[in-house]
Amino acid sequence: MTGKPVTRLILVRHGETDWNLQHLLQGASDIPLNDNGRAQARAAAPELARIAPVKRIVSSDLSRALETAHIFADAMGAEVVTDPRWRERSYGVWEGLPEDVREADHADEYQRWVEGHEPNVEGYEMNHTVRDRALAAIDELAPVAGTHVVVSHGSTTRVAVGALLGVELGSHGIGNLGNAQWVELTREGEGPWVLRSLNARALDPSSLNSSSASDEA
Repeated sequence: MTGKPVTRLILVRHGETDWNLQHLLQGASDIPLNDNGRAQARAAAPELARIAPVKRIVSSDLSRALETAHIFADAMGAEVVTDPRWRERSYGVWEGLPEDVREADHADEYQRWVEGHEPNVEGYEMNHTVRDRALAAIDELAPVAGTHVVVSHGSTTRVAVGALLGVELGSHGIGNLGNAQWVELTREGEGPWVLRSLNARALDPSSLNSSSASDEA
């Protein structure tokens, strides 16, 4: 240890929704948790309370993240503060469409997206925009040493973590993040961010993703 103050950042994805199960991109659409998503959040809450006993949780203002954050906060005795910069990216005209429809209607752009490139789709929020808003939010948290818990979304979290670790934005970066699972990063002083855990989760089986749940949004 260097004696420098340590900042710890825990980024949690919201619990499951019906659209996750149906493989529909949610993006900026405000889709609520389903019952399993609430159970996932309740299962994760004690573990997060154990490893990150914070007094404040920052959350996306979309209801699936906000309800997840409130379930965590109840277990921690914490308050919830919303920050729209942690919203999921907009998927534009793709939101709410089944995967086969996206592929059929936008074959070339869908293939680019599957390969890890950005599609030219109306309303799709580009990586650099997601990155810039997430990093701006992190820049406000990072100077305060200690642990920070943020409840966000799959794509926004992947882009943010990729940017912190220097992963190329055009790729899928850190890979998928399951519902009610989290990423932990730390840094000492002004040093580089270090990935400590990826896809961490509660041991309770109810916290695990359904095998058919979407990894997006």
